[in-house]
Amino acid sequence: MAPSRLVQCQILNQEHEVKMLTNDWVKALFAAAVMCGSLSLAEASERVAIGAIRWDAWFADAVNPYEKNLADKQWHGRLPFYAKIISDNQVEVRGDTQAAVDQEIAYAKAGGIDYWAFLYYREGIRNDRFNHGYMNRARRLYLTSQHKSDVNFCLIVNPRRTTDPHIMDTEINEWIAMMQEPSYQKVAGDRPLLYFMFWNPNSTAERLFGSVEKGRAYMDKLRKRIMETGQKNPYFVALSQKPEIGAAAAEGVGLDAISAYTSWGGPEYAGICDSCVKNWNGMKATGKKVIPNLVAGWGGPRDGKGDTKQPTPTELATHVRSAFNWIDANAEAAEAKTMLFYAWNEVDEGGWLVPDKGQGTAKLDAIRRVVEERRQASPQPKRSSAAAGTSPIR
Repeated sequence: MAPSRLVQCQILNQEHEVKMLTNDWVKALFAAAVMCGSLSLAEASERVAIGAIRWDAWFADAVNPYEKNLADKQWHGRLPFYAKIISDNQVEVRGDTQAAVDQEIAYAKAGGIDYWAFLYYREGIRNDRFNHGYMNRARRLYLTSQHKSDVNFCLIVNPRRTTDPHIMDTEINEWIAMMQEPSYQKVAGDRPLLYFMFWNPNSTAERLFGSVEKGRAYMDKLRKRIMETGQKNPYFVALSQKPEIGAAAAEGVGLDAISAYTSWGGPEYAGICDSCVKNWNGMKATGKKVIPNLVAGWGGPRDGKGDTKQPTPTELATHVRSAFNWIDANAEAAEAKTMLFYAWNEVDEGGWLVPDKGQGTAKLDAIRRVVEERRQASPQPKRSSAAAGTSPIR
């Protein structure tokens, strides 16, 4: 269907208008709400959920290098919809407003994204004076949004040791409090999903915790504390660069599955997709449960490698379709029935799904089409008796 005329979507307290949502997108929003509202809890649990990593460095800060990375005109096409172009070499990329986050929720819902995986940052200032604590702003705005039930969320945390046990305890309390939110993402039988970064090649249990035994004790204690709040046994997932690193971490400290933050390949986007499939199979070969990782693109001013690994909508749709097919074909290994995208908004590094100044909603359109074709190919769900007049079931 050809795109129809644009309509203006005005968000309260927003300082600028965002031109968005073709009538097709409005229809998609409505259809998604109807579909979710008509599914029983059992039927909803059978859906494969699409997650996307959120890396929220888009805020006003005098030393923010990531906003500066996008200042040159050659990168303006990838600027998020909420960015302002001041000149050919100056931009403002400020996603830390309620209006921007509310709009992102609407885009993600319409585009087939089921949940965001927010990177959780410990409060602190780097050596270059960049404030890591500000990276948590968008997540907090999500949690204050009136629309948060439209897109679920979970956390990606760093299992780092600290000499101050009070800091670690405060962090864990915050994680557990967020898991009580109705929109916290659950998998594998209503288990809260929590990702752990074991990303660097030297991110071993010994290095992170002092020993494997201490690492397992940490994870066992965290599980116990989460379950004491009435939650089911949480689903812990290692994010690692290589399958063997993730598998060693999972085995050593007692995690449930492995995945990856991203994958690399080349020289073009097809090479990244091939690398992802290789990684999925490599993770399965370790004998661990798997959450397949997907890549929305790679390359940009942060790594200086240009735009050669950005997907066409067709290529992105093929990538998503292959992940669905892999999960279907490997149901035991992929028991969590979810996939994880790099990324919603790593714009200057090259991985983004957030609508931009150049392509608009093209990436999300591609994902939505695959989700819809999969839905149409599946048996139509029965309507629950409580469907009419109820809120969407997530």
